[in-house]
Amino acid sequence: METTTFTALCERAGRWWTIRVPQVEGLTVQARSLDQAEIVTRQLISRTLAVPAESIRVDVLPDAPAPVAHALELRHAARQAVEAATRATADGLEALGREGVTFHDAATMLGLSPAETELYRPRGAPAGDATDLSITDPLQLAWP
Repeated sequence: METTTFTALCERAGRWWTIRVPQVEGLTVQARSLDQAEIVTRQLISRTLAVPAESIRVDVLPDAPAPVAHALELRHAARQAVEAATRATADGLEALGREGVTFHDAATMLGLSPAETELYRPRGAPAGDATDLSITDPLQLAWP
């Protein structure tokens, strides 16, 4: 299922957070705590646009002091870099597998740690197996 990303701009309003979604004109909602912002916003977008909640991704951006905003920007960039590196690593493993390189050698070439090697190893494949280096969804990996 294809997902659409929306931004939840969150601003403190007394004991509540007022959440505005700039992609949908006039869409605002309130939440008691910031940890509720994503789910409350996703539910409202789903009802407003009549689309499944599962097809909606919400990036929560709280109004924050400059140091916090800077940290959030860097953390977001780091997550994007991890996702890109994960995809590129999976693609590299698949390309090397098609060339007949063993999984162990391919992992070594890519500089994978032993823990990362196990995350990418095809399910049920023994060490050194070169037959199928693909993984179903590299973005679902748990990074240490």
